[in-house]
Amino acid sequence: MASNVLDSVLFRDAFGTPAMRAVFDDHELIRKYVIVEIALAKAQARCGVIPEAAAQEIALRCNADTLDFDLLRHETEIVGYPILPLVHQISKQAGESGGFVHWGQPLRTLWTPLWFCKSVMLLN
Repeated sequence: MASNVLDSVLFRDAFGTPAMRAVFDDHELIRKYVIVEIALAKAQARCGVIPEAAAQEIALRCNADTLDFDLLRHETEIVGYPILPLVHQISKQAGESGGFVHWGQPLRTLWTPLWFCKSVMLLN
């Protein structure tokens, strides 16, 4: 049973498209968060902010496909946003380099523009 129009099989396409819904798909969103966290670590290593070895380990070990989405959902309900729970999980994935994940970066500043750009591209 649908709890809103976007959950409705009958009406959801009247208020969006499959492509637009894919922009906001939870698994896709988290996958992109992990990609950005890896890119952030690589950029920080190039600038000397974190060790190169840490960036390499983060890139090698962090994987959205192996995250515990039930735990991610539970912790997101507690704090109200998914970034902190995600950082907890990928920090564990990164092993000894986990302390360098999300080093000094307010990730929310990266995501709003990405969502907006992807959405606008689909509208054009």
